[in-house]
Formats: sequence, structure tokens, C-alpha cells
Amino acid sequence: MYVPNHLKWRILLAQELKQFYFERENSHRNCKRIFELYGRYLLGTTYDTFLNYLNQLKYEIDNLRFPPYIVAAIGLLEPLRIAGERLRLRKGRTTWTLLEIAEEMLAVLRERSASSHNLPNRQI
Repeated sequence: MYVPNHLKWRILLAQELKQFYFERENSHRNCKRIFELYGRYLLGTTYDTFLNYLNQLKYEIDNLRFPPYIVAAIGLLEPLRIAGERLRLRKGRTTWTLLEIAEEMLAVLRERSASSHNLPNRQI
């Protein structure tokens, strides 16, 4: 199947979003949540097209990889969204500075790091 290069990157982005934010409890709801929060804005597609992009057997993009800074940016989408929600609740609809956003996002990351360190170690 012929797939142009720009479409390959969109497919890879959809698959990376799912890899970062997918939770196994309710796969349909989680894919819908991932699409609503990120896929709609980053890919500009419909939900059906997003689901189609997730079909890894349909597309041959195994040799395609994002640079590490893009992977890191995808991983920071959720902390950035949480930081934005906190700022919105605290400051309303006023304009936020980049410094305020970065500080709030760092606070979210610190909280997540602290909570992951406080989990009991399980032996495998």
C-alpha cells in the first residue's frame, strides 16, 4: 500500500500517543480520550481515521522513528495539560506567561516523581 511520507509521520504520531497514554482498563474509552485530548488537535483527523492509524499491520512504518526531543514532547503533553487546568482554575481566563506554565508543569512532574518513588517495590 502506498503511503506518502507526511502521512507516515501522522500515523507514527497517532501510535506514539497511544503508546504513552493508553490504559488497558477500557480500550475503546481510552482511545477516544486520547483522540479527544491530543489526536484531534495534533493530527486534524476524525476519530475513525485515528483508529485506522493505530492499525499497525496495515502500514509499514517500522523504519520510521521520531527524534528523542519529539518523543519527550509527546510524553510531556499530559503534565502540560494538567498544568494548564490548574492555572485556569487559579487564574481564570487571564493570560499566562511561559514561566508560569513551565513552573506549574515542573510542579506536576515533581508530584508524579514523588508519588512514583513512594510506591512499594514489588518483586517480579
